[in-house]
Amino acid sequence: MTYQPKIIKCRLKTGGKSIEAIREQYKGQGLTYRDFENIQRANEQFDGVTLLLSQWAYDNHESYHMHNWDAADDERIMMAIYYSEQVHPVPRYKDKPEAFKADWKAQTYDPGCVLCFDPVDVEEIEVISEEVIPPEPPRPTPSPKQKKKKRRRK
Repeated sequence: MTYQPKIIKCRLKTGGKSIEAIREQYKGQGLTYRDFENIQRANEQFDGVTLLLSQWAYDNHESYHMHNWDAADDERIMMAIYYSEQVHPVPRYKDKPEAFKADWKAQTYDPGCVLCFDPVDVEEIEVISEEVIPPEPPRPTPSPKQKKKKRRRK
């Protein structure tokens, strides 16, 4: 049995945030005004979308991680991720929407990271599957320590 995160059907509530609110949220991260605009664009694309998100033990269930979405929302998700890509620490598609769309449609796009959402931006609708934490394997029983024989000096 392997670990499985909790999967939840959710609606995103990311829209309507001002640049000032976004700037405050990302304070101290060295982002530019243009970065805040791209975050705002991504938020507007994500807003209202219903999708599957996951929660993981490794981050103490503090964030919702993008898991999957309906094919009908693919265009919106693609554009939201494109705008998010503009703020990526190592951007491969900076101001290259056509290259991004081509890779997306060819299913070769890899974000290189997980997209996460803050709990305040998520409305849970239905738990699809609960988290599964496998039991820890039994630890081997240590063998009784053998007494070391003293060597005699000659």
